[in-house]
Amino acid sequence: MNSIELAVEGMTCGSCANAVRKALARVPGVTAVDVDLARGRATVTSLDAGNHQQSMLDALTEAGYVGKLDSGPSAARREAPSSPSSGHCASGKTSQGQGACCCGH
Repeated sequence: MNSIELAVEGMTCGSCANAVRKALARVPGVTAVDVDLARGRATVTSLDAGNHQQSMLDALTEAGYVGKLDSGPSAARREAPSSPSSGHCASGKTSQGQGACCCGH
């Protein structure tokens, strides 16, 4: 098994992170997904991550997020997105929007 790290744009709350986790977990061959909301990253462990990269990016797009392969030493040092909410939706909305998120994402 191997892992890849994806940069995920558009995650703003815990519901976003959960939607990203679920979308990536549905990709065939994926065995584990760890989403870091504060850093805007998802680490995906797969039987053969190299052959499933496009499927992972497509799953993120379908869920309403933008995913990019994140590799290299500079990727780990990037700043976190500005003020994401931790574990709850900052907008106060309770209805789910695109991507199954309460904040309309």
